[in-house]
Amino acid sequence: SGFIVGADGLIVTNKHVVSDPSGTYRVITKDNKSFDVVKIYRDPSNDLAIVKIHATGLTPVVMGDSDKIKVGQTAIAIGTALGEIRNTVTVGVVSGVGRGITAGSPFEGSAEKLDNVIQTSAAINPGNSGGPLLNSSGHVIAVNTAVAQDGQNIGFALPINTVKDALANFNATGQFNRPFLGVEYRMVTMQLAVLNDLPEGAYIMTVVDDSPAAKGGLAEEDI
Repeated sequence: SGFIVGADGLIVTNKHVVSDPSGTYRVITKDNKSFDVVKIYRDPSNDLAIVKIHATGLTPVVMGDSDKIKVGQTAIAIGTALGEIRNTVTVGVVSGVGRGITAGSPFEGSAEKLDNVIQTSAAINPGNSGGPLLNSSGHVIAVNTAVAQDGQNIGFALPINTVKDALANFNATGQFNRPFLGVEYRMVTMQLAVLNDLPEGAYIMTVVDDSPAAKGGLAEEDI
């Protein structure tokens, strides 16, 4: 699934939906028009991709503000459930915000850590990935991304403000740029912090030579 963010043919979806670099893809709009995908831009840090088709006069979605999301508010998911049932709408609530998950595909054998995702009880099925999660005003607040296989009505979506930042960066540079710090780290959880009398935070394991982190004075074993 995906949704139109530009009248000139820019579409947002999940990176794992268009993960095969050698594959060819086609977009079918809600009015059954078919377009060949001419370019795919994949975000290296988030499970996001921008798909480009040759089209004009498309109607973009209205993007909301995911920073204003409240737990308990209505959430509406739209997508192609099971990859077959197009334009399926499910309704639930926002179950949580600021979640951190590890998402992966059993078919690809890879996993990706995603921070600050939104949890929703709106049913998200295979095929819904990349589709919009909307509020009761019809504004897109997130991108449906993952589902907990062992639970029921536990889905996760990337906040739309993350998409806005990525789009702004893409429109300005034509690519996805990410800042480089130059450290390898592991998070000190509350349990580890209490057991070892440490503050919570990122425990630096390695500092890359001549990196911004090294120039800034960060060192191994810093938190």
